[in-house]
Amino acid sequence: MRHLKPDPVPREDLEYILEAATMAPSAGNLQMWAFVVVTDAGQRKKLAAVYREVGRQYIRDGVLADPDTDDDRRRVYSKALHNVEHLDEAPAIIVACLTLQCPDDAAVASGVFGSIYPAIQNMLLAARARGLGSVLLTLATDQSPIAPVEHPAVRDILGLPDGVESVALIPVGYPEGAWGRPRRNPWQDCSHWERWGG
Repeated sequence: MRHLKPDPVPREDLEYILEAATMAPSAGNLQMWAFVVVTDAGQRKKLAAVYREVGRQYIRDGVLADPDTDDDRRRVYSKALHNVEHLDEAPAIIVACLTLQCPDDAAVASGVFGSIYPAIQNMLLAARARGLGSVLLTLATDQSPIAPVEHPAVRDILGLPDGVESVALIPVGYPEGAWGRPRRNPWQDCSHWERWGG
C-alpha cells in the first residue's frame, strides 16, 4: 500500500508491528536488527528529502527516462515514484537497520540479509493485520548504491552509531484507497513437484 493518509498511527500499533518483527527467524538467532521509528514531522521531512533526491535520480531520471525500459518495469517504477514524492506524508516511517556490518562475502551476507528481511516481512504483515498500509523501500539507505548529494545520509539524520546500517524504510499509515491484489505471476509458473520440471 503506497498511498497513506496522514492520520497518526497509535503507538500501540507501532509497538505491535515492532514486536512482530522481532519474532522473525535470524541466522544463528543473532537477532542482528534494530528499528528506528520516526513520527516527528521534521525528521520525516529530512528522510523524505533524502529519499526524494535518490529516488528522482534513480527512478525518474534513470529507469523511467530510459527508452529501453519495458512496459512492466515502467508500470512498477511509475507507482514507486509516488513514495519518492510523498514519503513525508506517511505518519510513521520505520527504518530497519542491521547491527552487524554486512561483509563482502556473499555466503555470509546471505545470512545477514536473510535475517533482516523476514523481520521486515513480519512488519508488513502485522501492519496489514492492524488495518495499516506499508511498503518496503530500499533506496537511500546505507545499503543503497546511490548516495545522496545535497542532503545528509539517513544514518546522519538518525544518528546511527558505527556498525549499524539502515537497509529499509517502511512508511506506515492508514490506507488511502482500497487494498488490491498484487500483480504476480501465477504460482504454477514457479513451482515444481518432486524435481525441477515435475
